[in-house]
Amino acid sequence: MEDDVSKKFSSGLLDHYEPPLKKIEKQLMDLTTRQCTTLTEIEAENVKFKSVDMSEVNNLFATVKEYQLRLMNVKKEMNHLTDKSFQLKKRALRIQEIKQREALQNAHYQEAQHKREQDLIARPNTKSRQGSNSNSKQ
Repeated sequence: MEDDVSKKFSSGLLDHYEPPLKKIEKQLMDLTTRQCTTLTEIEAENVKFKSVDMSEVNNLFATVKEYQLRLMNVKKEMNHLTDKSFQLKKRALRIQEIKQREALQNAHYQEAQHKREQDLIARPNTKSRQGSNSNSKQ
């Protein structure tokens, strides 16, 4: 009976733990396969890097540094031009406002001059002429 109980106990224990263990075993196999693939790829990259001439790599880094300096200079120049453009726009706006004020003042001046000229022009005064004509007849 003990033998039968131990078989049932071991069978139950195995039934309980076997599926998760099988799943873990499959995951470990997948992980091992991926590790082998990654290791092979890294070894291939190492072979590539060993075959590359270091002077070529140094030339590439020098070229990158040169282009980086050029890019920084272009950025500085663009910022400078942006500032200049802003200042010129501001100045143009100020000049435009001044011109508009001058034009308005000139128009007011012309209008005042025209009004003075009109005031200076002798106008026939109908009431004063009629009054002076009747006085001279008597």
